[in-house]
Amino acid sequence: AEDWYFQVLAIYSHKVYLENSVSKPLLSVLFSGSCATMAGIRCSRALLYTYVVYFVSASKPSTVTSALQCDIAIAGGSTASLAAAITAAEAAPELTICFTEITDWPGGQMTAGGVPAIDFGSANKMPENQPKSFRDAMEFLPGNPGACSVSTKCYLPNDFVDKWIKPRLANSTNLVVLLRTVVRNTTRSPSGEIQALSVVQREPTSSHPEWYFSLSRELEDWYSPTDSEYFTKKEIEISAKVFIEATELGDVLATSGLPFAQGLEFPLENSTTYENCGQAQTLTFYMTLLDKPEIAPPFVPPGADGGIPFPSAANLTKNAPGDAWHHTWSWRRSHCAGNPSLTAVNVGDITQQNLFNDLDTAYLFPTMAAVREELATGWHGGINLTALQMLENRAYATFHVLVKASGLLNASFPDRVALDYTTSGTLHGLSKMVYWRDTRRAIGIDGYRLTHPPLRDTTGPTGTHFYDSVAIGDYNDDTHHLRMPSCVYPPYIGTGRGEGAKPYYIPLRAMLVGGASNLLVAGKTMSQSFHANSNTRLHPSEWSAGVAAGGTAVLMVRNAWTSADALTHVATVQDFLNSSAVGAPRVFTMGSGTNDIPDGTVCELQRCFGVDKQAATKSHHHYQNSTTCDNDCQSLASYEWLANADFWTSNTTVGSLIYAKQSTVLKKSTVTSSSLPPSELAAVDTGAPCILQNATQFAGYWLCIHHVHTA
Repeated sequence: AEDWYFQVLAIYSHKVYLENSVSKPLLSVLFSGSCATMAGIRCSRALLYTYVVYFVSASKPSTVTSALQCDIAIAGGSTASLAAAITAAEAAPELTICFTEITDWPGGQMTAGGVPAIDFGSANKMPENQPKSFRDAMEFLPGNPGACSVSTKCYLPNDFVDKWIKPRLANSTNLVVLLRTVVRNTTRSPSGEIQALSVVQREPTSSHPEWYFSLSRELEDWYSPTDSEYFTKKEIEISAKVFIEATELGDVLATSGLPFAQGLEFPLENSTTYENCGQAQTLTFYMTLLDKPEIAPPFVPPGADGGIPFPSAANLTKNAPGDAWHHTWSWRRSHCAGNPSLTAVNVGDITQQNLFNDLDTAYLFPTMAAVREELATGWHGGINLTALQMLENRAYATFHVLVKASGLLNASFPDRVALDYTTSGTLHGLSKMVYWRDTRRAIGIDGYRLTHPPLRDTTGPTGTHFYDSVAIGDYNDDTHHLRMPSCVYPPYIGTGRGEGAKPYYIPLRAMLVGGASNLLVAGKTMSQSFHANSNTRLHPSEWSAGVAAGGTAVLMVRNAWTSADALTHVATVQDFLNSSAVGAPRVFTMGSGTNDIPDGTVCELQRCFGVDKQAATKSHHHYQNSTTCDNDCQSLASYEWLANADFWTSNTTVGSLIYAKQSTVLKKSTVTSSSLPPSELAAVDTGAPCILQNATQFAGYWLCIHHVHTA
């Protein structure tokens, strides 16, 4: 352990942090707006307070308690919180916006959460279906920097933070950004309004490098207001007129005493929740291929599997280069240093890993009883730290499994495949934060919660267009394993996992909270079911929800509205969100919308199969009678399927493998999956293979072979 410590310090010194910070004073100023220059830092025209704290290795200052008055306070940490902060600050420059961030990288899963690969659906990859701020972010990332297979947009999160997020936030002088800040307590009035958030902001001490220790070891310290060996703390009370809960852990919901839900609704979607059964979380990391072995490579803890057994090295490298090892290398590759082929492994590539590190034997959120017990003694995030440590060990073990298997591909790889500490931004080598797939969820006004059927089970080309729709999204119901073996998916999810939704709408009601008239929720904390969250939790949808919450909060402050008033005036809210001040699309830009209407069969790709009206127009061999089609063309075999090219990797070599970019379905027809019988569908998980049968596509579909295994 002592060797590990000094090796990590050596890595740290390469970041030039110690040379620049040890034994030097650190001036901290919280401000909004600009008026003058103080010690080289611009201060505020509406200066709230200024204080100076000197951090010297030999001293530990006492906690400073301060008050901060804002118009809108955003409790953050998620992708949605960043979107809400940008939206509110830019749409209302006359208001003071306060924005907390649990790490030092705003952006949630896009940055600190370690998933820099945007999960688009088929509709929201179109710029016309993106809020302007999100479109700006995507335009900052030209092309696909990582040449990854899972997305059309994979990138380096550290560059994205430094070159786009922080400059964008700094452009708004009315925005107070509180990095390394957590919500410890929430104060409510007798009528239920949120009055203030008690937050703890930490700064690393000069004697200990930041991000050296694991999250499981540090998390409780982050929430403690008491100075520690590793951090000095400040307690700040943030008052505001409107609050937005967009944390990853549901801190405001838990500490406010408001009711909330967590886990899976069982046996029906309108049932109570199995609070200890939820999605498997993951902790990602980044790998790189070095030009030559390191003389003294950093120590990487061995870890432990703690979940489903890992595939063997032989299975990971079987049928190379069309093997699982190459697949996981390019799956979420963040930086491509050479050949962009999905089977290429280039010196200097940086690749994010999360295909094998899900923890499905423990749920990170403890029971409601455990939450109440923690609240009685002091909130520190409400996380099962034993499970979190298991997750960390699983991540390290995944790294070692991949390194060992690499030796079967190239004898020099095990000495050259290494963790990339710069991209993760940590000294322990894992991402700064967990990739949270679910969390604590609000209960809406009059018990409202968004459920999954309106996202998919409709007759038109989109989900239900609610009267109070304020955001749009598009992704399948991306559900991962539950805690095994005691948790199982109920039939209402089990038959539809990966089948997906249509492009869908998010209603304002999902962002309102019963019992707190000045509180909005955005992202995974929305008033929604577990199943609905599996659709809305992905990057573009989270961002859209954050934009809607930020814009709605602006109108609530300007008009002295409650959240119920905002719902009453939802047309005004919709107009504002769609205005140039915010730039959020109101409805989807789509094709003809006829892909849910069957229209006979076609003979294409040397096979006869069913089509929708739109696909039928693309064929010169269209039949209304399937028997006639069968006479002219061979029918699909039981193992032959149509794969929507939007959700599968690309290849043009017959007999090669294509892989599912996400949980999806294979079909026997181009008709929307919700309109097909179960016999014509095969749900597949992320990474599922299919053998290409034809080098061309028809109407955006590949023809491929996939054997469905039944018990």
